Amino acid sequence: MINIYKKLTNWKYRHFVNKLRGVERMTEDLIFKRFKTLEIRDQIRQECDNNKARLDSIEQQIKNQKENPTLEEGEIKRLDDTKVILEREIERLTQQMRGLDLDVSGSKPTNEFPDGLEGINHQIDALYELKQMIKAYLKQI
Repeated sequence: MINIYKKLTNWKYRHFVNKLRGVERMTEDLIFKRFKTLEIRDQIRQECDNNKARLDSIEQQIKNQKENPTLEEGEIKRLDDTKVILEREIERLTQQMRGLDLDVSGSKPTNEFPDGLEGINHQIDALYELKQMIKAYLKQI
């Protein structure tokens, strides 16, 4: 009973209990952020897959028109323009997915990121370690 009273009146103990709560909240916030980031990445991936399917269809139409022309010259040029637009869009979406992957997973040191890049997963792991350190310190107080 005296030990509980001592811990409740000790300002350091209360401070680190509050710090522990804050670390737990930050962890949950990052888990939510990771979830939403992966959800957005999946939406972008679906859009990219749809564009790739459209691109394949257009490439097939262009190939068929070159072998057996049935459309006017302007229609074939429109198909070529649509193909270029879709290729650019697919590249843009792919870059977005890479960026989101970097946000979640981070990166080891590379030419692009000489110091590496810390992702959400690394931050969550670091917060779990901090949580364990705070718990160990609370036992010592």
